[in-house]
Amino acid sequence: MLGNYFTTAPYTISPLEAFEASGRTINYALGTGISSNNETFFDEALAAARKSDVIVFAGGIDNTVESEALDRENITWPGNQLDLIDRLSKLGKPVVVLQMGGGQVDSTVLKENDKVNSIIWGGYPGQSGGQALYDLISGKRAPAGRLVTTQYPAAYADDFYQLDMDLRPSGDNPGQTYMWYTGEPVYEFGHGLFYTTFEEKLATNASASQSYNITKFFAQPHGGYEFIEQMPLLTFQAEVSNTGKVASDYSAMLFASTTSGPTPRPIKWLVGITREAEVAPGGSCTVAIDVPVGVLARAADNGDLVVYPGDYSLALNNERSVVMNFTLTGDAITVAHWPSELPANDRKPQV
Repeated sequence: MLGNYFTTAPYTISPLEAFEASGRTINYALGTGISSNNETFFDEALAAARKSDVIVFAGGIDNTVESEALDRENITWPGNQLDLIDRLSKLGKPVVVLQMGGGQVDSTVLKENDKVNSIIWGGYPGQSGGQALYDLISGKRAPAGRLVTTQYPAAYADDFYQLDMDLRPSGDNPGQTYMWYTGEPVYEFGHGLFYTTFEEKLATNASASQSYNITKFFAQPHGGYEFIEQMPLLTFQAEVSNTGKVASDYSAMLFASTTSGPTPRPIKWLVGITREAEVAPGGSCTVAIDVPVGVLARAADNGDLVVYPGDYSLALNNERSVVMNFTLTGDAITVAHWPSELPANDRKPQV
């Protein structure tokens, strides 16, 4: 529930406690442990599931698998959890898989199992996390979260030397993070589903294509901002309509991509994020995300952060449901210099 970076919580509410306090009939069984390969309790779990209308499997990983000074050697589901989920999925009941833990594990087999109806990444949700998860599963609250990491296939951990810290793809390294990974993720960074449907379009007062001279932009005063790179170059605006039947928050992630500057270029990178409060069925809202000019900077070979002239695109969420193009003209601008090594006589002695 708490991970391993936390203060002392006055209490915790586990998912089981939240379900048991709901007034529903709960048929609970242990089933298996996080890393157990013992099937002794499988029959009890299957028996409890047969008596139930809906099956919720709570598992994943915990601090026995990942913690400070305890690195994982693989990114697979530990133990025999997937075996139990597979058997539960064959009972003809709706199945919810609740994956706990901070890191990701390869859920390919769950994604491909059409009898697994939903997967929820619970993370380490904190002292009242069980109640929050119950509210989502029961429909009291509608989810609008986005996955905060990339979920890689299990082979990723064996494809290249794991002490290779290069983010850009090279040799056996397929690239790391959503910005550079050239493989097919199980679930992308930023993936997320709603209990309703939304339609998005570019705001009526927004232009689908614009041009900005960055030489002039960086030469202007920047009152109200400590650094010029903090000033918004533009504001991305989209009109979002709830076309479904459930009131829901709307989360928006804005990604940039470019054909400008030297290669290799990142596939995309996050430049803004926002969340709109509950949008009623049939209702709409306007999503507005300021794009500071500094977030368009990329690292040069020497580590300097540079904004390059050229063509850029802004896309809403992984679905790219709204795309806005713009062009930067003028000279390349360095917004931050990577510190060079000090001369030997300026170095402080190491103590």
